[in-house]
Amino acid sequence: MVRAFETASDGSDSDNSDFPMNYRFAIIGGGLTGTSLLCQLVDALERLGDAGRRSACGLGIDIFEKHPVVGPGLPHNGAYVLPFHITNMCARDMTVRIARPDDFQQWVRNNRDAASPRFDQQEVAFSVSSGVDEHCTHYPRQVMGEYLKSQFNGAAKKAKDIGVEVKIWSRCEVVDLWGEGTNIYLTSVDDQRVRKRVGPFQGALLATGHWFASSRIDNYLSSPWPAVKLLEVIPPGAEVGVIGSSLSAIETALTLSAEGRFQRLPSGRLSYEKPDKPRRLTLFSRQGLLPRVRGRIGQRRNRYFTCERLRRLMDERPNQLTLRELFQLIDRELSAAYGVQINWRQVVEPSGAPARVLEQDIDRAVKGDGPAGELVWQTVLVQIFPVVRELYLSLSAAERRLFDQQFNTLFFVHAATQPVSNAEKLLALMEAGVVGIQKLGRDYRFDFNQSTGEFELYSIGTDGQCRLATFSFCVDARGQPRSIETDSSELTLNLLKRGLVQTERIPPADRAYKADSARGSILIDPESHRVVHTDPENGDNANIELFAVGAMTRGQIIDASMAYGLARSTQTIANLLIKKLSDLRRLD
Repeated sequence: MVRAFETASDGSDSDNSDFPMNYRFAIIGGGLTGTSLLCQLVDALERLGDAGRRSACGLGIDIFEKHPVVGPGLPHNGAYVLPFHITNMCARDMTVRIARPDDFQQWVRNNRDAASPRFDQQEVAFSVSSGVDEHCTHYPRQVMGEYLKSQFNGAAKKAKDIGVEVKIWSRCEVVDLWGEGTNIYLTSVDDQRVRKRVGPFQGALLATGHWFASSRIDNYLSSPWPAVKLLEVIPPGAEVGVIGSSLSAIETALTLSAEGRFQRLPSGRLSYEKPDKPRRLTLFSRQGLLPRVRGRIGQRRNRYFTCERLRRLMDERPNQLTLRELFQLIDRELSAAYGVQINWRQVVEPSGAPARVLEQDIDRAVKGDGPAGELVWQTVLVQIFPVVRELYLSLSAAERRLFDQQFNTLFFVHAATQPVSNAEKLLALMEAGVVGIQKLGRDYRFDFNQSTGEFELYSIGTDGQCRLATFSFCVDARGQPRSIETDSSELTLNLLKRGLVQTERIPPADRAYKADSARGSILIDPESHRVVHTDPENGDNANIELFAVGAMTRGQIIDASMAYGLARSTQTIANLLIKKLSDLRRLD
């Protein structure tokens, strides 16, 4: 078996060379992505029986995680979230195993007593038992965190049982990575700031998850997390500008209204009882759109906008698909499903005040707009999710830029929906005068006034007049930045400096996008998730097996931050590792 190789106490490298080492792999990040790879790799080795055990005895896995607990990662860690933060995706769609999409839901059913202390009882009434769709349950994020911890610990134990040498480096951050021939070496830093050189590894996965830009202004928070920090930094009664109106912005609103109280009225409507000094929030975004509300998925099968048809199009015209032909298919499908021509202007720019638009969306989600109480457009859209990643990659370069610049927000508004319970809360906050939404359009300017200590946001209203909004605190809730250069971590800076990664360029479409004309996410081979090196001729970098999964790849992998997408990506890597181990075993 493989034993750990690390820096000796005197700072020199110590190698346990008296133990055979066929393949040693580093997982940098112990959140959902790292957990998913470990689980699916161990599952695959177990399924292979004796052959899997023989391969396992030549495998070493090192997992590096900067937090004390391995498994939850940022979105599901009790140190970052509060009990009323629930998963936005249905439990049945959250898993670490692509072959078992309802793995999390089954775990909750089997472990409800153990997980129940993690449930906020008020949240159970509002979300878990919402009754909109018995097949779509949203649990507190901390419950998902407990699931991830249990899956990681179970996989680590199984790995050791079948002969894999597992080493877990908790409270340990990887700050550098480099290649020497075909080997990879790391520099890690523990919570005492002691640096160690660790290696050699024959492969590594970058699974560091989300990052947030740093801020030099005290009253500018570059992330909604950890949630408790928002409550500590932003005082009651403050005027708060929230940049963004997506799922992260909604969770920001829920955090900053936590001192108040939601209650269900006899009419069934949710109301919000304000505290003595409520914070008042305005959500600012270019399009002013909120995520659509999740409803019931029906049984109707698509006739025109199908995975089979889309796969055929991709095979016939690889990397040459246009948005126009995809739009024609979805328009034909929706028109057939509803029996009327779709009013796309109303979809792109809903008429009416934001609160009324949200109220109507909640009503449709609860009651449905189909014969069995289903939401027809969601039923149509969800059927093509299995090929969304391939569709995005099959667009021509020009069409992909057009999508990113003009349709990305519209797509995610409909694909990354919000649970009814969160939507009801947001509506109650809006009706209580605590939360407002403002559409910015493309021509706006965001400044910080040093003399007043306030933020100033200038935009042009629908009447053509200049509008000025001022606020004392600002929270950036736009979600994960696309540009890897916004990640100030030492590891990312060193990867770029060493030329181990290259990044996509985001060309500006017009002046409104000038700020985005920067480097984008890390380039990978989307078939394997291998990192594309900057200088393939560089001997130190050319032959190392470095993979990347998660937010850092979202310029190519459109579902890079979704649990199902992460599990799909790590399964690809697990299969590659199994083949590598099998090949090494044959050489032995």
